[in-house]
Amino acid sequence: MAKKNFAAAQAVEVYIGNYRFDAIRIVETKEYRMSQNQILSIIGINRNWLIMLPLKSPKLNEKLTQQGLNHVTLPAEYTVNGVGTRAETISINDVRIIWRYFDTKGNLQAQRLIDALAEDSLTSRFEQVWGEQRTVEQRRIDDCRILSTPCPWTKMFEAEFEENLARISKLHKKHIKNGLYYWEFIYSWMTPEEKAKLDTVNPVLASGRRKYKIHQMLSHETKERLSPHVTSVLILMKSANSVAELRRLVQRQYGVDQPNLFDGWDIK
Repeated sequence: MAKKNFAAAQAVEVYIGNYRFDAIRIVETKEYRMSQNQILSIIGINRNWLIMLPLKSPKLNEKLTQQGLNHVTLPAEYTVNGVGTRAETISINDVRIIWRYFDTKGNLQAQRLIDALAEDSLTSRFEQVWGEQRTVEQRRIDDCRILSTPCPWTKMFEAEFEENLARISKLHKKHIKNGLYYWEFIYSWMTPEEKAKLDTVNPVLASGRRKYKIHQMLSHETKERLSPHVTSVLILMKSANSVAELRRLVQRQYGVDQPNLFDGWDIK
């Protein structure tokens, strides 16, 4: 068997939401490519699908070829994050055609990826004419919103907040009741629209918990709006010696009756 020649390539990570891919660039041609295995496995398709396509589905192969499917794979060798990798790669145009095909066949993951890329493309064109540019982090957050997946993890509460809450509640910082206090003093300040959206994308399960951490499914705008409130509550918390005292301070600060959300709860 002839030894396979691997083209020299460079690679960096690229994310669509929280889905990670290798963004590969061939050194000699500067062509952008992606790992065939990565783009198929993300939509639940066997890695040999493209190889077997001409044999198993010649009509479909001809149809996709007419749409521009190049069908040429290129073995590439590269290093990403310090790890040497070899992969069969395909052009990013082929990636688009393959995902779009499975989108039309009802593949939910392919549909979400196509939706994310389509909206991103339109937004990018607006940014180009206005001379603006989103950061990589903002782009990932937008992708996650479209894909209905958790946003990239970012720290919303500093250690100081967690430590002071544990101090006044006299519970370990990871105790479930402390989680309820986060809702009482922070998340109850969301608008009705923000709460409704949260219940849609991250509903309460039968266990009484949500699948994802609350702040992972909040929009960037909501987190930005809540950030000063988090700081304000922390300042009040430092002056309190109990949850009840913090509740009174919050009432005085905001001029509202802060309800005790745990009346009737039997949490040990």
